[in-house]
Amino acid sequence: MDDPERPSERLVEQRLRNRAMEALVALSKGDSGVRSVGVGDYINLFFDVIDDDTPWQWREWSCFTPEEVERLDAVHGLLQAACVVTPWNDTDDDFIASGWPGRIQPAARAALDIMQARGKFREDAEEENPSE
Repeated sequence: MDDPERPSERLVEQRLRNRAMEALVALSKGDSGVRSVGVGDYINLFFDVIDDDTPWQWREWSCFTPEEVERLDAVHGLLQAACVVTPWNDTDDDFIASGWPGRIQPAARAALDIMQARGKFREDAEEENPSE
């Protein structure tokens, strides 16, 4: 039985997978995605979940398929590259002018498409396959 105060590791991974999908929405919209959430959230919403500098090993989560991991890894690499060359205090307009949103958009769209094909997992119970 799931303890609402202490969800299982699987349930946490399901929830984080759903958050990754939500972060991909802005990334998949390119320039308009930056404008909708701001450059800080455009980048950080993804890295809040999918990041190699976090203690969890997201590539090993049982709720991801190998293809989803591959697509997420491509987005991760592009965002890392963008961060290396983008000043931390860039404005939305500066970041858009850099061309990074346009380079990230196709990879983000591909990742989102493959994840949406399976759907979202429930956030209140473990599932083998997404049901939402």
